[in-house]
Amino acid sequence: MNGHPSQDLAPPIAAAGGLEVEARAEVDTSAPFKSVREAVDHFGGSAAWSSHLVKRMFAPPKPKKQGEIELLTNLQEQTSRLGKELSVKERETLYVLKELESTKKPENAEADVVMSGLADGRLQKNPAPSVLKKLEQAKANLHRTTSDLAAIRASVASLLNDIAKEEVSVQRSREKVCNNATLISSLEDELGQTTQKLQTLRDLQRRREDPSNIFIEIKKMTSELEQLRNTAKASKSEAVMLTAEIEQTRASIATAEVRCLAANKIQEAARAAEALALAEIKILLSNQASSAEDLHGADGVNLSLGEYSALAAKAQEADECSRMKIESAIAQVDEANRSESDSLRKLEEAQLQVEECKKALQEAQKRVDAANQGKIAVEEALHRCRSATGRKRRSFYDRPKFKHAAPRHQGSHGMDIVDVSKGPLKPTLSIGQILSMKLMGPDGYDKSVWDDTSETSSVSLGQILNRRRAVASLFGVLPSEMGGYDSLGWDKISAWFIMEVP
Repeated sequence: MNGHPSQDLAPPIAAAGGLEVEARAEVDTSAPFKSVREAVDHFGGSAAWSSHLVKRMFAPPKPKKQGEIELLTNLQEQTSRLGKELSVKERETLYVLKELESTKKPENAEADVVMSGLADGRLQKNPAPSVLKKLEQAKANLHRTTSDLAAIRASVASLLNDIAKEEVSVQRSREKVCNNATLISSLEDELGQTTQKLQTLRDLQRRREDPSNIFIEIKKMTSELEQLRNTAKASKSEAVMLTAEIEQTRASIATAEVRCLAANKIQEAARAAEALALAEIKILLSNQASSAEDLHGADGVNLSLGEYSALAAKAQEADECSRMKIESAIAQVDEANRSESDSLRKLEEAQLQVEECKKALQEAQKRVDAANQGKIAVEEALHRCRSATGRKRRSFYDRPKFKHAAPRHQGSHGMDIVDVSKGPLKPTLSIGQILSMKLMGPDGYDKSVWDDTSETSSVSLGQILNRRRAVASLFGVLPSEMGGYDSLGWDKISAWFIMEVP
């Protein structure tokens, strides 16, 4: 900026004075600047801008379906930077306008002086219309600049509104993106589940179409059946072992009880011996006291030497005998105390053994119950498998009835069974009942197997013997062996009850 406009205007004014002195020439009173742009350039501030340029610079970006954070931040930074530049340009424009006003005032004053000096003269040319025209043009330029500034401000306000709307739209788009992400994840999960179900259905269809898979399934079921049978056998052996353990535990409990009774008797005997020894000690002490009193009371008695020596020997013998009795009594008391302590210790040990045996018996009983439950489950599984696979076999094994007093039946091993009982079928036996039959022996076996508690009718001795003969002939046991079945016969009977009893 110049700061001294009067010096810049001095040469034109001096030239105008020269014209007036020489030959009444015309005075050049034209404006030094043709437009506001020239004035701004003259005072050092120029900026190539327009409302269209500002609108184009501040034009909002085209909205996208998925707003990006980086684009929004860049737009905000650009807006803030352009706002700062706009404020700087506004300040520069205001400063230029102020300088222009200050320049116009001395120019108008000098023009008034020149016009007043030349008012009386005869001027060949009047420049007032051109000056007014330029002033009007300057006013128009100033008005246009002001309108451009207002338009710029309006565009800035509209851009700020657009930015706010864009932020709102970006927030909404973020929410939509989050919702879409959750929806996509749920749809992916559903798609995965549907794919798994479809794959399962395809596998099932492939298995149905391929007969080899059916054979594989049959083999698998057969192996499972064999495993169940092996489990049943293992359960049976475990039940036998548990039965032996129970018997051993019962024997140990009986032994412990006998020991406990013996310890109690020993303790009572020790106490009696102790009381007897104390009584003997008291008697000896009283005898010694009486003998001493007799000696003191016989001071006035005259004895011969032989009698005195005999009495002294007897007293010494009595003293030694009493001492020996006292020592033996003390030894007996000590022995009784030791025996009492030993008996107490043995009693405690016996009580501990009894408690341990009771605990072992309870654990064994629990194991037996668990084995019974497992055996029942295995029996039910085997029964279901046999009922599922043996429907076709029933028609093959059916036979016409014979004219026989007792109807004939066949078991799973193809052996004839004579049903001598005229009542209905017996209930299913559990592994616990089979074990109890083993423990009770043949007599108990006959009663527990063939006696039905639900029936009120009695069974005769002949029927029981016939049933025993039928069972013995079925499992290959001789009639002479009915008094003591071996383990093989009992295993056969147990297996028959497991496989054949409905």
